[in-house]
Amino acid sequence: MYYNIVLGSSGLVGKAFYEYLGKNKKYIFFNRTGSKFRKLDLEREISKFPFKEVDKCFFFASPRIKKKNFKKKNFKREYIWLKKIIRNIKIKKIIYLSSSSVYYQKKHIIGSTKLNCEKLILKNKKKFKNYQIWRPFNLIGNRYVNSDHFHNYLFKIMFLEKKKSHSFFGNSEDKRGYAHVDHFVRILHKYSNLSKNFVKNYGNKNLIKVSEIYNLFNKHYKKINDLDFKIFFKSKKANENSVKLKKNCVYFNKKSLVLLSKYLRNSTYEKKM
Repeated sequence: MYYNIVLGSSGLVGKAFYEYLGKNKKYIFFNRTGSKFRKLDLEREISKFPFKEVDKCFFFASPRIKKKNFKKKNFKREYIWLKKIIRNIKIKKIIYLSSSSVYYQKKHIIGSTKLNCEKLILKNKKKFKNYQIWRPFNLIGNRYVNSDHFHNYLFKIMFLEKKKSHSFFGNSEDKRGYAHVDHFVRILHKYSNLSKNFVKNYGNKNLIKVSEIYNLFNKHYKKINDLDFKIFFKSKKANENSVKLKKNCVYFNKKSLVLLSKYLRNSTYEKKM
């Protein structure tokens, strides 16, 4: 019997995928520590991995988006992990979680690593019956998670670390569109049942400025602290991280502000609890 394996089950996408399919016994979920899921440490030798042949391999494994991982250049480890999996397991269909950062790979260590991983899959495409590569833009969950994505980092310094000000590298006019991770994993699963090869973008065409995100958060911050959070930006040039500028896309169609409002509401409620 062929199984479907999910690698990197502790991340935002992995957890959402588990919530969606965790009761399906044909899907086996792994993470590095074995906490809640089966244990598979991709830093170690995996030649004794019990599943030598799998139907689908969902590769979500990646170092967490944290400043310490940028400093230590840990993101390059992902390429080594993927290479181990391709070498040691016979996979009918591989579903790889890439990133919109591939479009900025000259400046971005994650983007360059993800692009190298994509190239590795394409180089070995004859080993698979199908390959599917997803490049999601700005995924968000229902509440805060410990990562340094802008919305999580801003929430952390304002409401957990309770700082009064902070300086960011970007520009207040930077734009991005947020898409909900629960919708993404449903789309990803639906397409995984198709016998198709592709590289697809996924995201929301409805954009929101960084300044609007700050205003949303600051409104709540002011209610709690009776003062404004002071925010500063170092860049003079505004950028747009948008799926609407790309081809071959699957779209999420809700307002980014609505998603962020729900995220903030849930995150601050959980903090009180």
